Amino acid sequence: MAGLAENPFLAMQAQQLCLVDNVLMGMEQAVLGEMMADARPSGQRALLAALSPMWIYAAYELLRTWRQRAIEVVRLAENGGIDMRASHLEQKHGYTHYDRELRARQLRDAKDDPELVQRMRDDLARTEIGFTMLECIRVALAKHEEASSNKKKKPIAFAPGLALINRDCGSMEYEVSVGGAIIQYETRRGLAETLRQFPTMPVPSPEELADFRAYMNPPDFDAIDAGPTGGV
Repeated sequence: MAGLAENPFLAMQAQQLCLVDNVLMGMEQAVLGEMMADARPSGQRALLAALSPMWIYAAYELLRTWRQRAIEVVRLAENGGIDMRASHLEQKHGYTHYDRELRARQLRDAKDDPELVQRMRDDLARTEIGFTMLECIRVALAKHEEASSNKKKKPIAFAPGLALINRDCGSMEYEVSVGGAIIQYETRRGLAETLRQFPTMPVPSPEELADFRAYMNPPDFDAIDAGPTGGV
């Protein structure tokens, strides 16, 4: 994805995420074998249930950080603020700050290469759906809330932290709840496969993204059930 591989710190996080994913896939395969053989549950199932959320947290933070920086670059490129932001990052503080210098160079690169900015726009569109699903599960696990609601007071998640083992792949499977409904289920393995496909998947159209956002923000059924205020 544009701007990720060029940042050694983000690239290092991505490599670590892949290494942990490989370990978890091996555990998932072993657990699936246990289930198919009707073997007595081992401690590996409990360990898999404990480690899977840790991977989800790490995957979310990596994507969130990259998307936040890509959004900033696109915004600055559109409003002509790249030079000001880069100059601020380049200010001397009496010591070498590698990441500030790196970000300043990346901003200068974006100013000199409009195609890089467009690739960031495309990659932001590619990752929006997968990132949103990851965010929903992460917020339910970490905060016991729903992530997709626009309400100031976030609704309580249906069953935060609850996950069952998927009998097709051995991965932990989580509920995605929005409003008053469970809209779908996502496995950790499915999330990992989505991340792997980001660089090559087609760029969704604005209409497709608008439909997805509407899907993730259904009407407030509680308000509908309450009916209009006042009597007739």
